[in-house]
Amino acid sequence: MARALFVSLLFLFVFAAKASSQPATTDEVLRDVRTSITLNQLSAERILIGIDHGLDAAGYALKFIENSRVIHEEFREIAERLPGVRAIIAVGPDGRLEIDSYQFPAPDVNLGDREYVKQSRLGRGLYMGAAKIGRTSGIPFLPVSKLVGDHVIAAIISPHFLIHEEGRCADCVSAILREDGTLLASFPPAAQIPPNILSMPMVNRNIEGNSASLFSKTSSVIGWRRSEMFPFIALSARGVRSSAPIGIDDR
Repeated sequence: MARALFVSLLFLFVFAAKASSQPATTDEVLRDVRTSITLNQLSAERILIGIDHGLDAAGYALKFIENSRVIHEEFREIAERLPGVRAIIAVGPDGRLEIDSYQFPAPDVNLGDREYVKQSRLGRGLYMGAAKIGRTSGIPFLPVSKLVGDHVIAAIISPHFLIHEEGRCADCVSAILREDGTLLASFPPAAQIPPNILSMPMVNRNIEGNSASLFSKTSSVIGWRRSEMFPFIALSARGVRSSAPIGIDDR
């Protein structure tokens, strides 16, 4: 099962090897993959650190300001200072949307059934939801939320801001995944990442590592690293010429 999944994953990354005019050795590819992982991890963590602090600031305004219009303006200003954030919202204990930085007054909708609202109410810190379609905007978004007081405060972000747009490794395929394997962002944006990628035993059991294997005369190196700050995994892959030695590194 794991071998079949690994082969299917490599098939999706075959174009990476063909895209490079100068086939790279395994050591060169491994270096590029590790660099790509680091850049993606730092990019996502930088965005999430700002959001985490921004949500705390929004919660503070919600607690100590009584005028809803002033709260709305404060939410709007916080959102504008955070890269990738389209809006910040506050969901009350009853699930009703109380504050929306995008519009005032907030639309009369109940978001209590949203998974990110339910999970945030468990009080486990920053929660990264799956990509959704906004009920009021109709635009795909990624909710990043936390419980602040008795309200769920959520940043509505554009997913592509989480990932570093490759410049150094033009033929790398990269992704940011939730810990359950749900795809949050990828580069190139159209990259197809298997939804059950975390079923691969070597990925599932390690903090970080990389693996290389041969498929149809084309081998690829895949690497991953779990963030120690936030609940996500950075993953990158690149093709390597078939004559290069291959192996597995499960550090």
